[in-house]
Parts: sequence; structure tokens; C-alpha cells
Amino acid sequence: MNGSFSIALSEISSIEEVARQWRQFDRVGAGSFFTSWSWIGTWLACLPASVTPYLLRIEFGGQGCGAAIAVRRDVRRLGIARTRYLHLNETGDPQFDCLTIEHNGFAGFAPEDPTPWQALLDWFGSGAAQADELSISGVTCDIDAPCRSRSLLPSDREISAYRVDLAALRATGGKVGAILSANSRQQLSRSMRVLAESGPVRLVAAETVEEALTFFEALKRLHIRSWTRRGQHHGFIYPFVGQFHRNLIAHGVPRKEVELLRLTAGTRELGYLYNFSRDGVIYAYQSGFDDEDRRLRPGYVAHALAIEQFAASGAASYDLMAGANRLKQSFATEHYTMRWYRLQRPLLRFKAEKLARAAKRHFVTSRENPDR
Repeated sequence: MNGSFSIALSEISSIEEVARQWRQFDRVGAGSFFTSWSWIGTWLACLPASVTPYLLRIEFGGQGCGAAIAVRRDVRRLGIARTRYLHLNETGDPQFDCLTIEHNGFAGFAPEDPTPWQALLDWFGSGAAQADELSISGVTCDIDAPCRSRSLLPSDREISAYRVDLAALRATGGKVGAILSANSRQQLSRSMRVLAESGPVRLVAAETVEEALTFFEALKRLHIRSWTRRGQHHGFIYPFVGQFHRNLIAHGVPRKEVELLRLTAGTRELGYLYNFSRDGVIYAYQSGFDDEDRRLRPGYVAHALAIEQFAASGAASYDLMAGANRLKQSFATEHYTMRWYRLQRPLLRFKAEKLARAAKRHFVTSRENPDR
């Protein structure tokens, strides 16, 4: 049956027509928020004219049943050979891909469904894509074996990801302490007591688009300050980030797909959470906290309260997504893997490059460990 699925790639001449098709596919699929028209449509509307997106349709028997966006990009590898890249739901340019898509895939299909990935790999491997490399970011479907069976050369990076089963939490009474270790429960209780010294601790959602945008600017300010203080790159380096999210918030808040929450203790501002919601899944996407005082641990408190609130609302899961840290590991009831792929067609120059890199690694290892 999978052999009957095919790929059709076409330039986008009308965003409205793409939106119509996308929403039609999305109604029958179980895709993530990152493949919903809310995310994709906002992204397309914000991209500059210098970027040319293509509609990549999954078809069965000549009828469309799913879609993604593809962007072509030519790059000089090692300053010499030109490589033709194709990026799935991204551009290949860091200033636009800094949004960090996760749960990537196709409208009309669940992210873990292998069907569209197999059709994509067949199409790319045949040369019909007119691309040498295919870049796919933030996927939960393991496509290593299908790649090798098609003689493609996969290079992937795996990152641990975490989520909370809210249905299981409700079954234990809905209190977050039930899923924490004894040490984590003690730390949470201590932080709550310290915060309460400034007044009642509350986590409240923005009620209007205007309030949500105010929360977002405050989140941005705290996020930049925290990451800069720790000597790390923050998530708002490029102006495109702010432009995209302001538009996403404006469209998503009225539809209950986007939510910003503020944590306070009395009149003291402690931090913000920026979440997405789709089909019972809450995606904990971004945050910003006043975390200079390590005793307070506002991020820990905010996520604990959010988990309890969303469990009480009937949501299915609270997805902390990719990236390992102690906070995620403390709360998570489930661990899964997110993958970033760069696939190459079996061209001689790519095989030679892999051999050269392996030889270089062997040479460096031999020099560092001469007795081995």
C-alpha cells in the first residue's frame, strides 16, 4: 500500500489555496501543533520575499492526503562543491529557523506515522526532488532503517525529550507531588514557602491578545537577562523570532491554541510560560524567569502549578519537549527521543567526504592516544 503514495512538489502561488488544502488535511489527521496551519501559516506569512517555499503534497491514487512545506537552498560545501539542499518546514537559514520546530511532519498524518516518511524517502532517493541533501528537524519517527534500505546516507542527532502523562496524574489525585521524588517534593515545598513570603503564589493566564502580548514582552526580557547572565545564547537573537511570535499570539490566543501564563507572589513578578495547545496536548514551548535568587526556583514552581492546572482541565499530556535538564527529568513520567536528520543521496563525493572525516578522526585519536 505504501508504494501507492507519492510526492508532488509545486511552487506556492496562493497562500489562501494552501491554507484551504492544509486545513482540509488537518481535519482528518492527528498532526502536532507544529504542523497545524496556525504555526505553518504564520511562518509562511512572516517569511521574506527572498525565501521561496514549495508545497509538498502527499498523494494517494492521485488525491492529496497530506502536506508539508519545502524550501530549497544551495550551499557551497567546503567552499568548493555546490550542494542542493531541501529543508522540510524550515528554510536552512538560522535567522528564520531559530524558531526551533519540534514534532515535525505532515498535515494529515501523526508525527510517528511512517507512511509519509517512506513516500518522502522514495521520492528523494529517486532524484525526483532535484536535491542532494534533505534536512529534517525535530522528528519523533525513527527513519534510520528506511534510509539505509534505500541506500541513503543518514546523519542524525538525537536529543532526549520529556512529557507528563496528565491522565495518569489525574488518576492519582491530580497533585504534582505524586510524580516527584521525595527530594524534588521537598525542594518544591521549600520554594513555595519562600515565594509565599512575598504574598500569595499565583499562575494566571492572559485573558486577551493585548495582555498576552504584554506577557510575551516581559517573558522575552526575563529570558534574555537570565541566559545572558549565564553566558549562553538566548532564543531571541534574531528579529524574526519576535515578529513570528507576536503574529502567532495574535491569531492563536482567541482560538485557545496559544496561552501565556504569569507567575507572581503577591505583587512580585517571577516569570512566564508560553504554551501551545492541540488535541489535549500542551506544548511547553518557551519561558522566562527572574531566577537570580537560586532559592526561589520560579521555573520549578511555575511548571508544577501549570501541570496541576492542565491536569484539572482534562488535558492529556504536558509536553516538555526536547532538551535534557533537571527540571524536565524531575517532572517527566515519559521519556522519548527527538531526532534531527540530514540525509544524503549516495553520491560519490558524499561517500568520499565521510571517508575523509573518518580518516581525520582516526588520525586525531591516534595522535592523542599514541599507545593505543
